[in-house]
Amino acid sequence: MLDHTLAVGVRSYVLQQHYTFEHDLGLWAFGALQVLKDRRSGALKTCKAAAKGRLPEPRAAGERLRKLAEIQHPMLSHVTDVKEDADYFFIISARAGGGDVGDWLERLAAHEEVVEEETCASYVAQVLAALVHCHSCGAYHHELRPGSVFLTSRQPDARVLLSDVGVLDALEGGSKNGAEADLQGVGLLALALLLGLTPSQAEDVERHLDDPDLWTPRSQEAFDFVKLLLVEDVPCTAALALQHPWLRNILLRPGLASAGLAREDALSRLTCYLLVLLLIPVEMAHRDLERLLADFQRMDEDGDGLLSTRLALRLLALRGVRNGEVAVAVADARGCGVLDFSAMAAAALMADLLPEGGAARVDDILACLQKLFFEAYATDDDGAVAERSHVAEKVSNSVGNLLRRHGDVSFNEILLAFDEEIDQENLATRLTEASGRGTRLALFESGFLAKEEPGSWFTNLFRTCVQPPQRREIVRC
Repeated sequence: MLDHTLAVGVRSYVLQQHYTFEHDLGLWAFGALQVLKDRRSGALKTCKAAAKGRLPEPRAAGERLRKLAEIQHPMLSHVTDVKEDADYFFIISARAGGGDVGDWLERLAAHEEVVEEETCASYVAQVLAALVHCHSCGAYHHELRPGSVFLTSRQPDARVLLSDVGVLDALEGGSKNGAEADLQGVGLLALALLLGLTPSQAEDVERHLDDPDLWTPRSQEAFDFVKLLLVEDVPCTAALALQHPWLRNILLRPGLASAGLAREDALSRLTCYLLVLLLIPVEMAHRDLERLLADFQRMDEDGDGLLSTRLALRLLALRGVRNGEVAVAVADARGCGVLDFSAMAAAALMADLLPEGGAARVDDILACLQKLFFEAYATDDDGAVAERSHVAEKVSNSVGNLLRRHGDVSFNEILLAFDEEIDQENLATRLTEASGRGTRLALFESGFLAKEEPGSWFTNLFRTCVQPPQRREIVRC
């Protein structure tokens, strides 16, 4: 139990050199919380003081805290600075203008107001995206709750910033895997957001899941998602949770000004992705794809068939691949920071096909890939027309079969976008309209939770949440 006198922020000379004191915030697990202002930039910062006398290994804790500054992500309130004096560590991070979601939920519950479901899904997806990156770095939160999630503004389109990931392990010296506890925290966050509950009310999971009347205003997908994380005994990871139908149409491109631009951007990336998938069977040797699969599975330590973009970039770098960052950014069409094997294969080939230091804009990459498609598949003398049946025949080789088996790619479904004749005018247009169909990246038709065809493999995969996610067969070579 902390001494309440610790609620008064520590005024240390090491802080005064770089920051000015603004006001106290109260307590956290290891000491006082305060708001500071950077003397140079004027930016507000949150400062957490941790008394060294409360830590088992103060010197090692300082080293681990400084390493946390290396973990950065658009949806993470990362450690920006670590100061220390003889008695305290001071953990500095950016101050979010919208406050924390825990306080926000308390205010909403007091006024009996609820959040639009799409906003709930967006906030949850952003937290999961941050966790995917942090978990791939071996950093876990362990005590994720709404008070750990901050908003960049008080507007509905605010970006989410997850704070304190890795801090508990850094201070206490632990290294246990906290993925399960983190996903439980995400489930409780989703439950509170969807039902307009305070953080303490959301702890009563059974009561709120057993009352169907509470869920009448919400979708079945939302209920299934919460149930998956809080009730079902199903292996799950942050990356897998991002593939759930409830989050399927959530696009995480914070640099784009509107939902329309984000969807247009995602469709352009999906078009490039589908084009590369059609090129893989004729441009990549079977042995090369097998080796890529073996490398992918070695890096996929949790066995969920997915890699963070951080690990995908490392895999490409180890293989000496050029243009890795551009290719991975295109293959990650939704911006979630997750690639399955087919997206990994697409990124690897795309990086090889694109000229070094060349196309970086998605439109330029698309033009380059269209040219390569007709060089590979054109059946007319001018090299401007391909036949769907000819493409279907070419992709039905051992490389294409490997993508079907381990990448969940349906070439037949991709090619249904075309009539028999594929020309330069309809190639990109038809693939854009397909919205990624035939792959795990397929978007719903339009808007949040727009319905896909009955019997879609993707919808059936998560609909009931009673079957465990399919694990990939290990291939070694």
